[in-house]
Amino acid sequence: MCDPSTMNAIRSIASASREMRDAEHRSERAMSEASMRGGLYRVFSLAFLYPSPEVVDVFRDPELPEVLAGFATASTSLELALVEEMAAYLRSAEFPGDIARLGSTYHALFHLERGVPLYEAMYRGAHEFQWVEILADLNGFYRAFGMEPARERPDHLSVELEFMYVLALKEMRARDDDEHLRVTQDAERAFLRDHLAVWVPALARAVRRRAREVGAGEGGFYGRMLAWLERFLERECARWGVPSGTGGLAPMSCDDADDGGGTCPWSVSCGDVSAGYSRTFRQWAIPEGGAEP
Repeated sequence: MCDPSTMNAIRSIASASREMRDAEHRSERAMSEASMRGGLYRVFSLAFLYPSPEVVDVFRDPELPEVLAGFATASTSLELALVEEMAAYLRSAEFPGDIARLGSTYHALFHLERGVPLYEAMYRGAHEFQWVEILADLNGFYRAFGMEPARERPDHLSVELEFMYVLALKEMRARDDDEHLRVTQDAERAFLRDHLAVWVPALARAVRRRAREVGAGEGGFYGRMLAWLERFLERECARWGVPSGTGGLAPMSCDDADDGGGTCPWSVSCGDVSAGYSRTFRQWAIPEGGAEP
């Protein structure tokens, strides 16, 4: 199973880089790009987990910027400036200070009672029936590919990004199976169109506002990662012919999220339930006999 330990997380990202180089030796450009895209989705999925020591160690590992730099030197259509900037930041003198403040910054930006939620449904559903519909659609995508999100709600940003990581690697490995490739690419396009492209721009705007409110400048590590994620998803939308989210969405407060009977449908994510924090990495439950991507 996937986990955020330094060894396993870096290995999963680096494997995308290795498969990218192998693919290029065979002149299979599309396979190479799918590997790189998967690696970046993996980095972003880890970035928005609760900053446990295991997660922090992933970003402190000196191998990570080298892997990202490898994406930049071998990329064809991926935005080179983006991965170069990410690698440079992880090597910079500014990064250690940002990473040392990660817990307090996360709490200030994302605490659900006062900050910005990392859950899609809180941007798109004012009533419980809308919330249920969004979660059901997400679970339908996950189960169609034999996966179950554990320990986190299915609409958490990290869960959605990790699913796209899985799909990108499945795309890369389906190059010799036209039907499997078509199904996987259709799922990538639909998931981006119906979910990430819809709400991540609103999340990024809300985090920028929240960072200014709490005196966190541009949001430190999280502000940078969200800005890079926005740019990456814009490229993904262009790649798949999907419109990116525009103005209009904004996260709801608990006061606004009322099902009409005085009960907040988001209460499962507030208050005593760790304020929605993912204290352990969300794991994919791989079906028996299956293989981890």
